[in-house]
Amino acid sequence: MKLNVLSFGVAVIYFCTVASTSSAPRAPPPPPAKKHPHGCDCYTISGPDPGYFRHYKLWDFRAVDLKKHASLNLSEPIDYGDEDWDDDDHGYDEDLQYGHLSPGVHEEKDTDPRSLVFYKTSFERDWSSQNWERPGTPIAPVPMVNSKHNVFLTRDYERNYYATYLVLRTTRFSEYTSTAEIETRIRNIYRCSVRVRLRLLPAGSAVSEPPQLKEWPSRDPKQHPTVPLNKTIPPLRDDKPPDGACAGIFTYHDQNCESDIEILTRDPAHRVHYANQPDYNFTADHEIPGASTIADLPVPWTTWSTHRLDWLSDMSRWYVDNEMQDAKTYGVPDLESMIILNLWSDGGLWTGDMRIGDSIYFGIEYIELLYNRSSDSLMGHHVSPSQNHTGHQRPPLTNGSIANGYPFEPDRKHRHEMLDLLALRLQINLL
Repeated sequence: MKLNVLSFGVAVIYFCTVASTSSAPRAPPPPPAKKHPHGCDCYTISGPDPGYFRHYKLWDFRAVDLKKHASLNLSEPIDYGDEDWDDDDHGYDEDLQYGHLSPGVHEEKDTDPRSLVFYKTSFERDWSSQNWERPGTPIAPVPMVNSKHNVFLTRDYERNYYATYLVLRTTRFSEYTSTAEIETRIRNIYRCSVRVRLRLLPAGSAVSEPPQLKEWPSRDPKQHPTVPLNKTIPPLRDDKPPDGACAGIFTYHDQNCESDIEILTRDPAHRVHYANQPDYNFTADHEIPGASTIADLPVPWTTWSTHRLDWLSDMSRWYVDNEMQDAKTYGVPDLESMIILNLWSDGGLWTGDMRIGDSIYFGIEYIELLYNRSSDSLMGHHVSPSQNHTGHQRPPLTNGSIANGYPFEPDRKHRHEMLDLLALRLQINLL
């Protein structure tokens, strides 16, 4: 049966979000059309497999009216539930699009902001910015504190005054690293094609940002000593962000059912890590062939480029700017999942450490998602919400594979510790 081959092109629906420019607000165009040949109601994607997805959403951060969002009288994060995610609504708020303010919103003339925290926007309706913490350990010595203030929209002055983008920020303090993560509020995504147009900002980039709050109080140095600075950190380079952090984009059910894209800021700017989990056999004590790949891309991640992950029934594929980079049949996720984006560092062997006072910025212009839900066919089981997930962490190995995982019940709060322990183990084996 012939279906509509959706090119997934965001350019033709540029204003499908909470967006405005200096001119009068314009109505968003209609959503991408579904064809109904022979009773079929599906979106398809480019590539070897059309995918057949029932739902489509776009979160476009490129022209968000920060002033209208700032007028929302929100002192606390929006408390949305999973049921608030309306399929196929394209992530925009019509009241804000047309300049109408909802009840509970004041209409004072605020100064036009240069940045705005994510939780004060309607995007928080679909994505939950995280605010949990994880203490340091001997193998992951730097405590991590996820903060909602590290997820914000900012103006893109390199383009024009009205252009904007989303930022995840990580900053190294003396006692801890302040990190960032967003995750979808629905946890029953069952196969998808996700695209993220992103850039890791080079050191010295001008970023309008909200204040960097001190999430932890000052510690008694006798009871809570300052985490020592890693003196082996190389000097900053203007063409790359500082070393010591990991940017991740991944589907997640648990540590043995995950598909991911990871960028290490200490790597060359063309390098990324792809994997389906698990990618390490603890019984045999070796990496699992075909589970992970270190790929060198045609474009550096310091420039805007579109990274794509296709989770299909029997195949995972990774693309950059519509050019396929890798494909795997091993470990394709088979359980309902959520989508997570994060930027983090714990001083362990996978991320390395950041210099005290350094910040790293993960810029995102849009997130685009074609997906099915387990509820579409009344299958799958409920995944309990959790605020204890961090990034995926594995040690870099010389043969181009990466190892990960522990044969324990998944504890999302302690994944970094387990994976740093694995990194230490593998480092010893490589000596």
